[in-house]
Amino acid sequence: MREPEAVTLRGPRVRLEPLGPAHAQGLYLLGQYAPDWAWLPRGCFLDVADTRQWIDEALNRPDQLPFVLLDQRKGRTLGSTRYLNIYIEHCRLEIGWTWLGREWQGTGVNTEAKYLLLRHAFERLGCRRVEFKTDARNQRSQAALEKLGAVREGILRKHMVAQGGEPRDSVYFSIVDDEWPALKARLAAGLGVVD
Repeated sequence: MREPEAVTLRGPRVRLEPLGPAHAQGLYLLGQYAPDWAWLPRGCFLDVADTRQWIDEALNRPDQLPFVLLDQRKGRTLGSTRYLNIYIEHCRLEIGWTWLGREWQGTGVNTEAKYLLLRHAFERLGCRRVEFKTDARNQRSQAALEKLGAVREGILRKHMVAQGGEPRDSVYFSIVDDEWPALKARLAAGLGVVD
């Protein structure tokens, strides 16, 4: 597997660009709604300075490659996602920290972003496994991962500390390289992507 590098990924509606300080204002405007952050490790953005700090923290993690999601035509900020827990020696990584502004939830933006990230991970980076994890209480995320085609693997009990210091059980999902060709064809057809 190759080391992930900053790259722009383009789909019919969505563009994923490497996250940077210039995205702070757009992300802040989307990221103020607290319920959208209920299942993430931290709460919503408090102000632009807080958003910049969040971006700086993401950029300074050596095991992560964060992206901003943008509307392909208008350039509007839609949300953020990232590769994380990157293990070159084991040919695997995780896609996570995904959140979208309320206006973009349930519109297919998340599916397209995941398709672009999965295609890059399997076809360019040489991953054998891409994993996802979500809070066991987050039924919406679990349903989205199942709809995407990820396989539910199980629950890690008291796996993390959630907001407020409470223990969090994490549900793991994955997609492996053997599954990718058929999954890619199904997702591409649904998204209207011609490869």
